[in-house]
Amino acid sequence: MKHVKPPQAKWRLKKTLARRVEVRAMEPNDLKYLWAAYRKGADFGEAFVPDLDAAAFRERFEAISSGLSEGWIITADTKEGYRPAGVIFGAVAPLGAYLVIVSATWFPWATKRNVLEGTVAFLNTVRRLPVIWYATDEHKRLYEVCCMHGIVRRVGTSFVVFPGRPAAVYETRMPDK
Repeated sequence: MKHVKPPQAKWRLKKTLARRVEVRAMEPNDLKYLWAAYRKGADFGEAFVPDLDAAAFRERFEAISSGLSEGWIITADTKEGYRPAGVIFGAVAPLGAYLVIVSATWFPWATKRNVLEGTVAFLNTVRRLPVIWYATDEHKRLYEVCCMHGIVRRVGTSFVVFPGRPAAVYETRMPDK
C-alpha cells in the first residue's frame, strides 16, 4: 500500500491579513499598554519582577529599551475591542548588517488568532529588511505557519542562544525585485 501524505493547510497571506491589524513604531504614550499588560500578567523578562509599581516599571523599561533600536506595537481586534495586542523589540546587529528580533510579548487579552495575525502582519511589514530571530520549541509552530505564508524561512538551529535548549533560527524572505 502506498503511503499518502495528509493534505497540508493552504495558508494565504491575503486571507490571514483580511482583518484589521496595524503594525506601527512604538511611541512613549504606548507605555500605558505595556503597564496594563504587565499588571494582568504579561511576561516582559526577568528584570520585571512581580509587584513593581508604575514608576519602577517605567524606570526598568526605559533602562532596558535604551539598548534596543526598534520597538513596534501590534494593534488588532481583540476580545476587548481594537487595541494593542502585543509589542516586538529589535536591535541592530553589529555593523548594521541586519536586525535581530530580541523579544515579542503578546498581551494577556490577545487571542491565538491575534498572535498569528499580528506576527504575520509584522513579518510581512519588515520582510524588505534583513531580519533574524530565534524560537524555542514552544514558539516554533507559530513561525512554521509564517513559513507556510512564504514571508520567512528557517535557516538552521542554534545551541548557544538559550543555554541547554536548541532554538530554531528564522530570517525574513526578501521579496523578488
